[in-house]
Amino acid sequence: MNKAEKVVWTEGMFLRPHHFQRAESYLQHQIREWGGLQRSYLWGFLDVELDETMLRQGCIALSYASGLLPDGTFFQFLDGRHGPAPLAIPDNTSNEKVVLALPVRRGGREEVIFSEERDTLARFTAFEQEVEDDNALSVGEATVQFARPRLKLMLEKDLTAEWTAIGVAFVVEKRNDNLVRLDSGYIPPTLNASNQTLLFGMLNDLHGLLVQRSQQVAGRLRQPGRFNTSELIEFTLLTLVNRHLGEAAHMKNLPLLHPEALWRSWLPFACELATWTAQRTLENAPPVYDHDDLAGCFGKLMLLLRQGLSLVMEDNAIQLPLTERSHGLNIATVPDTSMVREFGFVLAVKASVPGEILLTHFPAQMKIAPVSKIRDLVQLQLPGLVLRAMPAAPPQIPWHAGYNYFELEKGSELWGEMEKSGAFALHLAGEFPGLDMEFWAIRSSAE
Repeated sequence: MNKAEKVVWTEGMFLRPHHFQRAESYLQHQIREWGGLQRSYLWGFLDVELDETMLRQGCIALSYASGLLPDGTFFQFLDGRHGPAPLAIPDNTSNEKVVLALPVRRGGREEVIFSEERDTLARFTAFEQEVEDDNALSVGEATVQFARPRLKLMLEKDLTAEWTAIGVAFVVEKRNDNLVRLDSGYIPPTLNASNQTLLFGMLNDLHGLLVQRSQQVAGRLRQPGRFNTSELIEFTLLTLVNRHLGEAAHMKNLPLLHPEALWRSWLPFACELATWTAQRTLENAPPVYDHDDLAGCFGKLMLLLRQGLSLVMEDNAIQLPLTERSHGLNIATVPDTSMVREFGFVLAVKASVPGEILLTHFPAQMKIAPVSKIRDLVQLQLPGLVLRAMPAAPPQIPWHAGYNYFELEKGSELWGEMEKSGAFALHLAGEFPGLDMEFWAIRSSAE
């Protein structure tokens, strides 16, 4: 008979335990089905704590736990004495998962036993407890029989189809001194990421990265200059980052947060961030959510998010300050010598002279070279690095009215000396009234 069928109650019927058992089965079935339709992956721990002292005795034990098993059974014990017996880990055990298990429901099988038996697969053990009458007209205490789930800690390899289970811990090894060493990166199936240290740590890390990225991009967009193509791209990125920043801030304060809700938010974010990479999309198929391997799947997803945020955090253009050493000589120091190889360099120039004169005479009178070479080049009147006039401002840097832009040509023998030097020397021989210069390093891949 189907235990999910509703019991019919009529006046004058002769009540037996069967009626209440079937009515309870019907209600439990309704709750399980309703809950399963509300969301996927509705099993795991709400709260759990391992007894650390038992690890030194070669055992796995739970101090307290609550949650749902995959078959919808709710369990809760606030004291280890009311939970499953400790599991003694066999010698030489390594790389084994420990699970919390309960016999599955089976038609025709007894569900409750009244004294503990070793070989039975009953799901509950009966126990008696004195309870008070909650009514105002109390009749005193009464002895009531309750049923406690027969939870058991087992090695996953010992599970059969007769058990429903969720992971508790991952045993790396049992040492010769009897200490059980666990994988600190293991995340058991959980219903509340807010209570799970590693998952909540990931959420905190992502929130911090988003705050940093939001401030960085917003700071660049506050710089003076018109809203050019590069800034439009940055603005789009800032919109994306700020949206997920708000979502992450909200999730951090939720008292109950299912890990799949995190996944549903973070996976599209990782795919969106890939738009700003050179490939414009994820190189491989997106990772798949695995409720029984949260550490594995979230580890892959966090790697994608960190990579995406670190890539888009790179500045496409960096202004190098010009330090005046003497009349006509300025020095621009490169923060990292590898930039000489990976970046292009642009000199933005403004002066109170017609643009045609600036374009014609400035490159001839400006000598740029490594600091160690500039004195010889000036004294011997030898050419420095070639300055080539650009038709417009590069899209990576702010545009300012009245400026002309000159790009340094790479490839000369003198350019090879720049990586060793790490600093540009700019020597101007002529006079240009109202002269203002900006020296920019532009990431080559972003051009």
